[in-house]
Order: sequence, then C-alpha cells, then structure tokens
Amino acid sequence: MIEKAKVLIVESSGPQDFYSEELDGPLTYNLTKLLSINARLVYAVDEKHFKKAVARAAKLQCNVLHVSCHGREEGISLTDDTLIDWPDFVQIFTDNRYSPKALVMSSCWGAVDEIADEFEKVRFKPDIIFGATDDRCYNEYAVAWTILYNAFSQEGVDRDVAREALRAIYVTAHKNFRYLRWHDGKKEYVQFPGDSRKYEIIEKSKGSKKKVSTVSR
Repeated sequence: MIEKAKVLIVESSGPQDFYSEELDGPLTYNLTKLLSINARLVYAVDEKHFKKAVARAAKLQCNVLHVSCHGREEGISLTDDTLIDWPDFVQIFTDNRYSPKALVMSSCWGAVDEIADEFEKVRFKPDIIFGATDDRCYNEYAVAWTILYNAFSQEGVDRDVAREALRAIYVTAHKNFRYLRWHDGKKEYVQFPGDSRKYEIIEKSKGSKKKVSTVSR
C-alpha cells in the first residue's frame, strides 16, 4: 500500500517575493490541490511562527514538510530576515520529536551537506531531504516540485519515488537538485545523484564540496 502524501507548506519568502508574486508556497499549495493531495499552507514571517509551523506539522503527523524561503549554506532566512542556522533548524525538529518522511527545501542551498551533517547528530530527522545545492530560480523550483508532487500523488511518498522524480528533475529543471536519504546501515545520509560526471542511478555517501557564501533564495 502506498503512503499518501500529507503536506504542510510553510511560506517565509522575502518581501520582494511577495511584491513580485513569486511565492513558492501558494504555487505548491495550488499544485497539491490540483493533484488531490492533502495539504495545508501557513505563512511564517518570523522565527516564532516558523517554529509554530513545524510544531503544527508534527501535531498533524504530516509526512511531508515543504519549506519555502531564502537560504545559504549556513541555514535559511525568513521573511523578516531572521537567519536560522542549521543547528537551530534541526533543533526545532528535535523539540517537536518530528521525523517527516520527506523534507522539501524550496530554498537555495537547501540540500547541502551541512543540513545533513546536523541531522545526522540527532534522533529525529527526515528520511529524505529534497532540494538544491546552489542558487536556483523561482521557475526551476516550480518545474521541480510539479514533477515531485505529481510522483508523490501517483506513487506515494517513498525514497524510490523521490529518486525517480529527481531523475526527471535533473534533465528538466536543473542538474543541481538532489536528495539526501538516511541510510540506517551507514548511520548517515547518502546523496543521489553521486558526484560522477555521468548521471548514474546510484546513491553514495555525500562528499565535500567548495564552500560558497552566496545569499539567494
């Protein structure tokens, strides 16, 4: 039996995104409605409300948490420019004893090694972290999440489903999307795709990469 998606979408993009109507959260919410996915949308303009949003996802037992905001390698930034670094981000999950099946990070640098490194230290963690490893634009996220949630709606929330969705995202949206999956045997996150130049359908331990302090979505 497939595990149907139950999604909480948290919108915390910057003021310019509100002004230009380039908000990933409402876009994804409308997409989930079209796909008949059980989803809710909340706005979290500051840290207080972001924490409330994660607590709500835990209480509702949402198996997918979708976070729309700006990001950098060190963490995420909210609408009011509050920076939540990865240790503090992970602590919010610990505080709520929350381990979603999938964490979809619609923020630049949302699936970097640093977020996985922090989740590896704690008990409560997502099985899958889905996102980009650099700066991506609004249109690319729109394409990527259309593919991902269409897959979730048809085949359920599963790591193999996510992997096949990423294959399509890689060739349709951008090659710098990836997913990180918790590996019980290795007690760490493995990444897909790997670091090879050819796009091979394998998982491998996440590797080191050049540090860049660019701030974007």
